[in-house]
Formats: sequence, structure tokens, C-alpha cells
Amino acid sequence: MAWIARYLPAVFLLVSGMLAAETLVTPRLTCEIAQTAEVATLTARATGSAGQVVFRIEWTGSQAKAEDFRSKPSENGAITSTHRLGKTTITRTILASGAADCIMIHVIADQPGAVSLNAHFVSKHPAQILNRREILLSGEKIHAHAWILPFESDVHDDGKGTISLNGEGEALIILNLTADPQTIPISDTLKRLGKKYDPAHNPPGPHLIWEAVKPQR
Repeated sequence: MAWIARYLPAVFLLVSGMLAAETLVTPRLTCEIAQTAEVATLTARATGSAGQVVFRIEWTGSQAKAEDFRSKPSENGAITSTHRLGKTTITRTILASGAADCIMIHVIADQPGAVSLNAHFVSKHPAQILNRREILLSGEKIHAHAWILPFESDVHDDGKGTISLNGEGEALIILNLTADPQTIPISDTLKRLGKKYDPAHNPPGPHLIWEAVKPQR
């Protein structure tokens, strides 16, 4: 019976539609991920800082309700999970990358135009939309920046800190944070990644960035 107690948490994580939580760590960042079929909540901290940011992605769909959530235990610094919208499967990969010095959320559907989501910070401090696809949060102890990058379509914002993506096949979200923006700036994260992985284009192609940093299977 001991082996059942040992492996039960992993089995529950794989087949349950209820909340699953895991922690990913890089030398500079710690990120706790809690997920259901409808929502992914990332609580992230910079090493040595008491401050934290909460970033939330709400998975939406006009044709069907998100359901049948399944998640695999973390591997190679990433968590891969799926949910279904009717007959469509949406795959999410959350990666904490020390090499890229950020957190990435990649999402892809097995049917065209099925990816829809709302992304925003959960904070008492107001967030600011920059350049249409960026959300900036400046708190008392932590500063955070998120990029919502569809591979083909466009995004929309509500003017209050939420960016929405509707009807995409694949997208990349980049999240970065720092307790000291002067010493460790993060506003150039996308530019830095583009210079390294897609120097021929400005802005860089998110698909090329993801192909370069995604976990190896």
C-alpha cells in the first residue's frame, strides 16, 4: 500500500479536473503555478525579494466551456497540461527558463483559431498597457512585465490592464519580473530574446523564440 500513497498525488494531477499546483525555479525566479481547466494563476517572486506578482490567464472559448483539464508533473523546468473545448484540445506549456531569464507560457490548439484567453495581473496597483501587447505592473516591492504574442492574429485590451486574444491557433506569453529594475531591467526582455533568436526581424517572431527555448522531449 505504500507505493499507492507515494504515487497518488501524481496520478491525481494527471486525471483530475480540480486545481493542480507546482513550483518552477530558475536561479533568479520562483514561480508557483495553480491551474484548472478555466484558469492558470502564476505567483512569481524574484530571488531575495519579499514581493511577489500574481499573473492570471483565463482560458475562454465562444463555442464550448473549457473542461477535462489534465496536467503532467513538471519536467525539464516546464509544466505541460491540456484542456478541451468541445472536440478541440488546447495544450499549454509553462516554462521557467534560466537561459532566457523569464517565464514563458506557450499555448497551441489542434484546431485553427481555437485559442482564446484573457491575461492580466491581480494587484491593488493599476497595470498599464504598452504598445498594445504589453502589460506593465509597477508595485512597491516588485516590477513585472508581460507580453501577449499571438503567432498570427491580434490582441485587444479593455483599457484597464487586461489583454484579450480571440481566435488564434498558437500564442506565446512572456512574463518577467524584478525587485530592482535599475540593476536588473526587464523592459527589454522581448528585444533581448529577439536579438538572440530572431535578429532579422523587429519585432521578433514569437515562434522562433519558442522553438529556440522550448524544453526538449
